[in-house]
Amino acid sequence: MEQALIDLSRYTGTPAVTILVSTHRTFPDNKQDSIHLKNLITQVEKELYEQFDKRIVWPVLDKIKETEKSINHDYNLDTLVIFASADFLQVKRLPIATTDRYVIGDRFEIRPLLKAIQQSEHYYILTVSRQKIRLLEAFNDKIVHEVTNEDFPYLNGYYTTDPMRQQQDLIIDNLLKEFFNTADKRFKKYYEENPLPVILLGEERNLVFYQEIMDIKGLVVGTHHGSFDDTSDPEIAKVTFPVIQQYIAGKQDTALLAINTAQSAQRLLVDLNDIYTAAENGQADTLYIEQTYLPSGHIDKGIISLGNGNGSTDVTLPVIDSVLNKGGNVVFLNENSLDTYQGIALVTRF
Repeated sequence: MEQALIDLSRYTGTPAVTILVSTHRTFPDNKQDSIHLKNLITQVEKELYEQFDKRIVWPVLDKIKETEKSINHDYNLDTLVIFASADFLQVKRLPIATTDRYVIGDRFEIRPLLKAIQQSEHYYILTVSRQKIRLLEAFNDKIVHEVTNEDFPYLNGYYTTDPMRQQQDLIIDNLLKEFFNTADKRFKKYYEENPLPVILLGEERNLVFYQEIMDIKGLVVGTHHGSFDDTSDPEIAKVTFPVIQQYIAGKQDTALLAINTAQSAQRLLVDLNDIYTAAENGQADTLYIEQTYLPSGHIDKGIISLGNGNGSTDVTLPVIDSVLNKGGNVVFLNENSLDTYQGIALVTRF
């Protein structure tokens, strides 16, 4: 999704149309999604004809209406986004909520994609017990799939049922260590191909022991205690989603700490024009912006003037585009979290 975001941020052309419609994941609610989309497209069509010559409007509308016919709403998530122009078309399904709206301008509205990236998490789940270790892959509150092959689920071939040997703690610990060590080596192969955060599920003693023998430290972002050898996907997701939500929330605290550190090092800009100039010059490391910060105005000869006069647009979009196109990052924070900086702050590279 990150590459798609960069591609979209680089596009300029008039008219560039972004349509956002709130959607539903399940039947029968998703049967209304096509109606809501059609209503929005009707509004877009009306406004396009009001703003542009019909010869400019036709190719854009053709793309939008052709796409409308091809969308299968059985696969909807929480938001459907259509990016369309005369020579460009892209459709995205996002796991974040939105309000029905459209934007017509010379750039696409990319903030929903940015927010989706930051409010979503793709992660691994390892269920750890003395008998079995399972590996699952999840996205937010959904299990994407469980690995079922020669690697996982991994059953403990070192486990002993001999009552005499079970009474010898050292033997049991060594057997368990060998089991966990082999499981971790199997998991390491998947992690190196696709590094993602890890949540561990299992009895507390087993989780402590497992983390001690892991080859790569610092992967685990959360744990939950219990027995999960045969737990269903929905039940596992129900347990792990609050854990990953807490992890995502922690990123905001990290962002605020980074802002304070940059301010102490005199690498923080808070004036909108200073931020835009730095972004254009490739000096932007990370732009922090409140989700509800939407100032209107104009940009003329590189100078931003705020106001709601004729032709005014959201001036944060060109700023965001410049940051992304010069290799910087953009992080959205909760409303009021940047009150001290009037809603926006930039950490510079030097």
